[in-house]
Amino acid sequence: MPESVFVRFKGTMQPGITLRDLVNAIPYAAIKAGDLTVGKQGKKNVFNGRILEIEGLPDLKVEQAFEFADASAERSANGCTVRLNKEPVIEFLNSNIVLMQNMIENGYQDARSLQRRIASMQAWLAKPELLEPDANADYAHVIEIDLNSITEPLLACPNDPDDIKPLSVVVGDKIDEVFIGSCMTNIGHYRAAAKVLEGSGNIPTRLWIAPPTRMDEAQLRDEGVYSVFGIAGARTEIPGCSLCMGNQARVADKATVFSTSTRNFDNRMGMDARVYLGSAELAAVCAKLGRIPSHAEYLETVGNKLKNSAEIYKYLSFDQMPDYALSKANAKKIIPISAV
Repeated sequence: MPESVFVRFKGTMQPGITLRDLVNAIPYAAIKAGDLTVGKQGKKNVFNGRILEIEGLPDLKVEQAFEFADASAERSANGCTVRLNKEPVIEFLNSNIVLMQNMIENGYQDARSLQRRIASMQAWLAKPELLEPDANADYAHVIEIDLNSITEPLLACPNDPDDIKPLSVVVGDKIDEVFIGSCMTNIGHYRAAAKVLEGSGNIPTRLWIAPPTRMDEAQLRDEGVYSVFGIAGARTEIPGCSLCMGNQARVADKATVFSTSTRNFDNRMGMDARVYLGSAELAAVCAKLGRIPSHAEYLETVGNKLKNSAEIYKYLSFDQMPDYALSKANAKKIIPISAV
């Protein structure tokens, strides 16, 4: 019996649409086809226990592809693959080799385990070959998503990550608190949110900021992004899970929240809280306005602030960062592949 659900994206992304909207487009398409239901009683879920195989976005960075893989858990899938070209994989591995070499130099353990990982990556880079699906593969279900048809943001509504609706359905709902954080975010999301918030002064919502890693935090501070959050009155948390975990910080009881986190189960983020899930870009607009905007307001508020996408959505390439360069002495200590 086929154990995979095949998702193929085609067409061109429309203005204002983000990768998080494409993540939400997968369950949204299944809902429209009758293959996913929201209610718990007699729930139908075509993804349950299956592998989610995604194609049609081959030039995504690995960090971007992770958004899709990460969200597959909310579909109750057993796993997820995103078919990429070799170039983003090569770029990601080269970056992480330098990161792990830096970890070894700074005494992280176990050095030999890290070195074996480095060696495996170097071996693949010497002859880069990616797995490919069989041409005649049989799937449990096939979902085709036309990017041209996704013209407004898609968000999960309170309180179910499967309850995906277009922005126009929930426009105007008052937002009390906004959380930009969790493993569903990366450094680009914080730059984008800051661009949206720039010049807005003190905002009407309680805004929480929690990048996933300390490395992201350090880079964002160096770039002045945290200054924008400070002017907006945001509360900056220690990098990590924060509100997403549900047992650390909490929102106010009965608050209506817009969050970039992975899930919005009842009482997870706060007692009787109503939690929407969506993109960091839309989260910043909600934080600035204090409510869910109309599509027109969303586009107007974002404006041309995200036009320099190459700089905004630039990821940490450790092989290009001087702070992670190995000292000459320790570079000589790197064990060759053949010796590991």
